[in-house]
Formats: sequence, structure tokens, C-alpha cells
Amino acid sequence: MLNTNPLVTIVVSCYNHSNYIEQTLYSVINQSYKNIQLVIIDDFSNDNSSDIIEKWVTKHKIGIFKRNKQSLGITKSFNNAVKLIKGDYFIDLAGDDVLLPHCVQKQISIYKNHPKSNIGIVYGNTRVIDKANNYLYTYYEKFSQKKKTTKPEDGFIYKELLNHSNIICSVSALINKKIFKELNGYDENLIYEDYDFWLRMAREYSILYVDDIIVEKRKLSSSLGHTNTLKLNKRTRLFKHATYLIVQKTFKMNKNKLEDEASIKKIFFELKGNLKALNFLLFFKYIILIVKFKTRTFKTIS
Repeated sequence: MLNTNPLVTIVVSCYNHSNYIEQTLYSVINQSYKNIQLVIIDDFSNDNSSDIIEKWVTKHKIGIFKRNKQSLGITKSFNNAVKLIKGDYFIDLAGDDVLLPHCVQKQISIYKNHPKSNIGIVYGNTRVIDKANNYLYTYYEKFSQKKKTTKPEDGFIYKELLNHSNIICSVSALINKKIFKELNGYDENLIYEDYDFWLRMAREYSILYVDDIIVEKRKLSSSLGHTNTLKLNKRTRLFKHATYLIVQKTFKMNKNKLEDEASIKKIFFELKGNLKALNFLLFFKYIILIVKFKTRTFKTIS
């Protein structure tokens, strides 16, 4: 039976977030849901983020703070911190993003309403803001790709995540820790954590949506999502290569032709992005991958 008041861990991952980290930390302790553990990881920032965090933790007498001895990247840094997570559920929160006060309460209520379901993630809508906290856009409305729907689908949404008809904002996700560990956490071969993990989670487990704006995600020129659009940029190449590795994985993960078609749709989306980024080598690797998907057949069960 689901604990009526389960412990939720918020893991704040910080890297050079000195301008925003205090706002992020206050958003954690100002939750209407009070059974919360705070874990803060600084990935060897070269600004004064670490000093700010130490002073904040000392002042408020809350939170476990760990500073990496070298920069590990988000996937390895987070996996190393999992042993510090005591909650049944956790949020992977960047050090420049903000939880709205009702965020955790809303998410936990979904888990409570589905006590017998094997739910891996409960996520919600997101307000995107700039460096000065100004509103830019609402996440789901921006990325719904003009679909005639009021909200994403619930349940087993592997195919929908694969072809981008459903998109999850990572900081809005409350993740089941037990399932996270069963799936061996984030893939440390990748420079970003979320898309690969969503697919592996959705392959086997249910993912549910809170139809409400529950977090604020900050969009900066240094954000990985922004870097993904740059031409002849090393970080862009690493990001796009990671995405290629994820799509390549789906060749083994897919179970039928419809899922292969979803992979192909994703590939066409990535082909356009790699052309814009002048990443011709990856463009041709994707072409080869399309051929693999298009030419294989699945055994039918009689």
C-alpha cells in the first residue's frame, strides 16, 4: 500500500548557477508538501555557487550538500548521488529552475489516486522563464506540435515519446526511485539524461500527467537545449551524438512496426536539425539507420 505521506527527495544539481541557486533552494523548502528531503550536488562549479550553497544550508539547517571533486557531467554526477536519496520518489531539479509551491503535492496526489498502478513518472506542465524571471512561454503549448489536444496522453506512452507527440519537461517529473534503480539510472555515456531515461521508463511503466503548471524552467543562452541549435559547435555535436545513440538503442527496444515508424519519424526530425548544425557525418549515419528500420520485419505470433 502507498504511504499516505511518502518522503520525496528533491535533488538540486548545480553547475555555475550562482545567480539562481538560492531561488531554487527556497522553492524546495516552500513546498506545501512538507515531507521532503533536500540533496544538493555541485558539479565542481567555477563560480561561487558552492559558497552560496554552504551558507544557505548552514542558515536554514536543512539539506545534504555534496561538491564533486571534479566536473562529472549530469548523468554520472546524479547517479553518484542516488545513494543519498532516502525518498520513495524524487525530482531531478536543475540549480536554476523553480518548483511552484503546489508542485509536489499535486504529483503525490496522482500517485495516491492510482495506488495499484505501476507508475514510473508523474510530470506536469512548465512555465519557461528568462534570466530575469520574465515569462517566455508555456512548455506543453510550445511543443505540442499543433496537435488538437488539450493535454498529453497518460499511460504507456513509449511510442508517443519516441515520435515527439508527447514531450516531458525533465524538471517537472516526480520519479519512482525503486523503478529508477531497477533501470540502472541514467546512461553515463550520454551528456544529457532525460530523453533516454524517459524511453526506457515508458517501455515498461506507466507515465501520468498533471494538467497544471507546476514548475518554472529557466531558458538561458548557456542552456543545453539552446546549445543544441548552434552550428559548428562542439557541445552541439556532443548533444546530437547522444541523441543518435538513444535513437540507435530503440532499434533493439522496439517491438513492432508502428514503433519502428515512430523511430523513423524521430530520425527525420533529427535529420533536419543536423543539417542546420552542418553535422553531415551524423546526417549520413541517420540515413543508414533509417534503412535498417525500414528493411527489418517482426515475427508474428500465431
